[in-house]
Amino acid sequence: MRLRSLFVLVLVVGLAGCTARTPREVVTSSSVSDASGDVVVGGLGKDRATVVTAPENTITDILETTVDHGSDALTVEVVFEDLRPQQYLDLTASLRTDSTGSGLPTQASALTYRGDSSIDVYRDGTARCTGADAGTVAIDFDTDTVTMTVPRSCLGEPRWIEAQVRAATMHYDASPDDPRADAVWEDDAYAPALEQPSDRRTSPRLYHP
Repeated sequence: MRLRSLFVLVLVVGLAGCTARTPREVVTSSSVSDASGDVVVGGLGKDRATVVTAPENTITDILETTVDHGSDALTVEVVFEDLRPQQYLDLTASLRTDSTGSGLPTQASALTYRGDSSIDVYRDGTARCTGADAGTVAIDFDTDTVTMTVPRSCLGEPRWIEAQVRAATMHYDASPDDPRADAVWEDDAYAPALEQPSDRRTSPRLYHP
């Protein structure tokens, strides 16, 4: 009888230990800072393939990036060094999800130029959502912030996402004989200047809440 009581006590303690496990924390949002002055430019000079640093370009210079995988939408908020109302800007989030494997085939791109803005979502180069269906772009020149909001339905309702965020500018209306006509200035939110494209990093894995 005493042996049976001891067995029951051990069983109860064991079960209590099993139920005391701490549930896994689900990360849904990430915010990271990026160094100032790490913009790069390609397409200048005689050797158009050469990429060099361009710390004087403050329009493209990312300072902070917040990615939030919300209940209904993915939000990417980027703070820049010095946004300009008339400047062309391309803000792109390349996404890896639980359904896309190891690549980054989904792209959400927000374009702003001379007061106008648009957003499009592509999957493997094919438009998935465009116009109003693709989400919204909000620009605050007082805080140098661009916020891109994309419905999760445009991304295939992913269980999780990993994002690579880049900003690019160019002289959109430059004449063909302008030495800057083919130049593109770019900053990567997660990588140092001149890091190879194959080494580019992403946000942490962010789960749907």
